[in-house]
Amino acid sequence: MPVILSILSASCTKEVRYSKEALLAKAQAADPSVQFILPRSINDGISCSAYTEGCISGHTVKVKDLDLIAVEFGNEEQAKYAAKKIRGYYVGNWVFDDVTGEPILEEFVSRVLDAKKP
Repeated sequence: MPVILSILSASCTKEVRYSKEALLAKAQAADPSVQFILPRSINDGISCSAYTEGCISGHTVKVKDLDLIAVEFGNEEQAKYAAKKIRGYYVGNWVFDDVTGEPILEEFVSRVLDAKKP
């Protein structure tokens, strides 16, 4: 009987993945002014070298006139690991950096994006 329960519970867990567009749509549903900021040059962008393995891309996001960094990872486990290392927030395959210690951003990513600290 325990084997059946463990198989059922394992098959019920599903990894959450968001595309950049889906994440932006979710954020803009709560605050239409949220936007991804394009870097002025290729050297000004967010580098994956600052994060752990599995980083796909990094983006600056403006939320309520404050900037945060949203980093896309290949999967949820990689994002959770990266968030733990930087003491940041994560949801699905995304990590949010430069949020901790900023109450407005912490509240936004927690409430609107359902992000949490690992």
